[in-house]
Amino acid sequence: MSITAYKVEAVGHDRTGRDFGYVNIMYRYCGKQSCPRPDQCEKLEVMWADESVYGPPAPGSKVGDFIQTWLMGPWNCGVFTHREIAQRLIDTFTGLKVKELAWFENPREKTLKNGKPRVRRAKWLPEREVDLVYLYADHYLDARNPTPAETDFFTVTRLDAWGTSTWFMCTPEAAENLIAMDFDNLAVKETTIVG
Repeated sequence: MSITAYKVEAVGHDRTGRDFGYVNIMYRYCGKQSCPRPDQCEKLEVMWADESVYGPPAPGSKVGDFIQTWLMGPWNCGVFTHREIAQRLIDTFTGLKVKELAWFENPREKTLKNGKPRVRRAKWLPEREVDLVYLYADHYLDARNPTPAETDFFTVTRLDAWGTSTWFMCTPEAAENLIAMDFDNLAVKETTIVG
């Protein structure tokens, strides 16, 4: 009735935990239903987030190896990263897939919160052009009745009273190799999901 593995997630700060000046992404809902699972939608609709995951100050413009999501949907099956990093990880590990992104302009890029037009470029937009994708695991394990992992990366699911919760996870061997790759903005830690 539980599974212990290594949870993998993007973080919006550097290794010291003091620099929070990294860009954030958010899913674009606009009154539509969110995509139930990455493998069931054509592209993930995203935009740059004008709010920080950590509180009131807007995120900064630095672009890390992995990009934190301002608001997670019910299907947290992966991470946003650069295309070349995603390809390197797919070549190294099993169980990973890539989903393309459909980019939309955040309304706050041109307009301030008070409705006035923005005079200068928003500080929370990325400092440089980036080619990002969503890297996810399409091998699902149920936390209530886990089976041994057949791939290096997988998504753990659990049906709760409020819906389905998910965690992007990997085996201990994959975690060791991933940590050795020394990426910025990535947290890998042992976690037990109780079914």
